[in-house]
Amino acid sequence: MFMQRAYLKIVAVIAAIALLGFSTVGNYGASWDEGTEISIVKYNFEWIVKGREIPKDLKYYGVLFNFTAEVAYQAQQLFQQGLNYNPLQDQTLEEGDRGVAEAIYKRLKVKHSLTFLVSLIAYIAVAGIVGILAGWEFAWIAPPFLVLLPRFWGHSFFNPKDVPFAALFTLGTWLGAYLIDRYIQAKPKYIRLGKNALTNYSILYGILIGLVTGIRVGGFFLLFFLPLTHLIVGISKGKFLHYFLSCWKFYLLIGFAWAATTTLIHPASWSNPVQWFIATLQYLSSHAWPGKNTFAGQSLSATEIPWYYLPQWFHITTPVIFQVTLLLALILLTIKYKKLNTLQQACAILVLLQIFFLPIVAILKQSALYNGIRQFIFVLPGIAALCVIALIWIYQTLQKKGFKLFYIALIIVLLSPIAVDAIAVHPYEYVYFNRLAGGLKNTYGQYDHDYWGLSLREGMEWLNVNAQPNSTISIGGQPYLAQMYADSHFKFLDIEEDLRYGKKGKPDYYLSMHYLNLQGVFSDCPIVHQVKRQGASLATIKKCS
Repeated sequence: MFMQRAYLKIVAVIAAIALLGFSTVGNYGASWDEGTEISIVKYNFEWIVKGREIPKDLKYYGVLFNFTAEVAYQAQQLFQQGLNYNPLQDQTLEEGDRGVAEAIYKRLKVKHSLTFLVSLIAYIAVAGIVGILAGWEFAWIAPPFLVLLPRFWGHSFFNPKDVPFAALFTLGTWLGAYLIDRYIQAKPKYIRLGKNALTNYSILYGILIGLVTGIRVGGFFLLFFLPLTHLIVGISKGKFLHYFLSCWKFYLLIGFAWAATTTLIHPASWSNPVQWFIATLQYLSSHAWPGKNTFAGQSLSATEIPWYYLPQWFHITTPVIFQVTLLLALILLTIKYKKLNTLQQACAILVLLQIFFLPIVAILKQSALYNGIRQFIFVLPGIAALCVIALIWIYQTLQKKGFKLFYIALIIVLLSPIAVDAIAVHPYEYVYFNRLAGGLKNTYGQYDHDYWGLSLREGMEWLNVNAQPNSTISIGGQPYLAQMYADSHFKFLDIEEDLRYGKKGKPDYYLSMHYLNLQGVFSDCPIVHQVKRQGASLATIKKCS
């Protein structure tokens, strides 16, 4: 009965989060990479059917979520249009065609909802992690704390790569703890391959790691996190190396299941899976990203950033209460570790690996980094879980009811400004900066803000109402980000090909995101409108006629 009440609370909280998310998903614009992510499905399809090479570096990118989203879109169209619907009708569109923006827009209306739906896996997983470490009666608290990490919440609606990766990676952390506990608790005579639970769970876990890798190749690190955690927990429980080695067949099975799943969902790997995987790792570890980072007031390439790039970004974008409670969680875990049972120890170690391992590797390797913490969104669910665990453990030490009520009220007061700021920047929560950093206004020009151009939607919607019919418009940023929201009578001019950055004429209006100083083009044209949040401009509209 107790567990049923605990599960019902979790279900109720997840349902409330789902209701909030699905009611606001339509408010978000599109991000710079979404057209490319959609095209990955097309290129893989042509590779399979026609043998055409996948262009550029897209053969190294995950296919799984993009393919799932395309299937969902095609299913919707088939249901709406009937059996006469042609699923390949958009394949003939050429780059630059206005129809490309329309085709992307139709898909994003489905894909954004699916992205948020998949993100709910992370909310469930953090509840599970807190349930293991702090008790299931408190597990329902974890999902709201993850909501209060604006950088995660904001990305949850439009990021088709990092959010699904974070959700499945966190699921792998949670379920991995249970698998390790089963390995350690199993009697020696049951540690064998065959028709048994350990074999089945191992195969399923290998498939899960394959699915994570199918979104971003970094998911394969779970293959190493699991045995490393098993070894550490086994040693601490007095079951040394010989016991760990008795499970080698299960780890080999996990590896086979991972390899088969990863190969299956990456068509580019079919001819030579090993060579493809090695090439993918080499490419992603030394990706020569051509853009620029605005960091501490400087414009830096991905390879010029200082070693503290990631720590600084986490410091200025993670709410202060989370930073303080994460430190408390690390201290309390160190103190309590030996008293934890096998399942709890495994869970704690896997969460710590999720949070710290890959960021530390990136710092030590001086990896090319960009877009703030975007590539490391997957650490945020683990941070949320540990923060909740620390707060619960402190709560459990309080004896008097009055102290407990004061403690709860204090936490609510400290969390309230985060909610206030998130509402203030909506639907641009992904550009949240904490109050210690000065919020959006005081970090403007010092750090990248709307680097993905979501605000171009709001700017285009202003033009729909205020610009003269049949006006010419140029976009500072990815053109389709605005075109998909534009009224049909507008004509779009490419600022490079058609106008050559103002040297051969000007459009009637210039709408620009604030990135790479694109807002500086047509400097003599007056500003007529700005998309602003908390006093910071995210997009600018100039009138040139």
